[in-house]
Amino acid sequence: MCFTIRKGNVSVAVENQRISALAELAVPAIPAVPGRGIVLWQRHPLAMLNLRGPGDRAFRDGVRQVCGCELPSSPNSSNVCEEGEILTLGPNEWLLVADPDTRWSENMKIACATLTDVSHARVVVHVEGEKAREMLAKGCPVDLHAQRFPGGTCIQTSIAKIGVIIHKLHNENDIAIYAARSYAGSLWHWLTASAAEYGYHVVAR
Repeated sequence: MCFTIRKGNVSVAVENQRISALAELAVPAIPAVPGRGIVLWQRHPLAMLNLRGPGDRAFRDGVRQVCGCELPSSPNSSNVCEEGEILTLGPNEWLLVADPDTRWSENMKIACATLTDVSHARVVVHVEGEKAREMLAKGCPVDLHAQRFPGGTCIQTSIAKIGVIIHKLHNENDIAIYAARSYAGSLWHWLTASAAEYGYHVVAR
């Protein structure tokens, strides 16, 4: 993405600056009652890479050597390492997630792999709080109970008919939701409406 900032009579091009689709919606505010209700925050900026490959042992070894992280070994699972997180999307598809200054990039040389930078394609919202699972259950068909959806679990499903990836982090009551950029506003409005009965506030991380 490239856009122009006008300064007097001079135009300055700024490259690779990504503006969140939630920039004007997920605005942090001081909570009326800190620590109560639902906490919402947007993880942005963020580097996301779609990884595809055969998933065999040689491929997994190549990913570990280049990325410094093991591929998740079972469906609907994830791995966390020093560099970032790897989420399983399908039998031969994963999502690499890391802070923007990561060394992970689509230029990494992994044999038999296809890497695509999709950082611009999704927004990520974190939902925290004791009622987080109960709130999401209003629009999600997946059983989010802690016994069936423990830390590290990730799944592609829907919330209020919006396609999402739900990732249960290992932190207590912390759930990350990935949605297509074009549905960011709709997802945000649903989240805030569903959280209203518990009370919610938006914070920065």
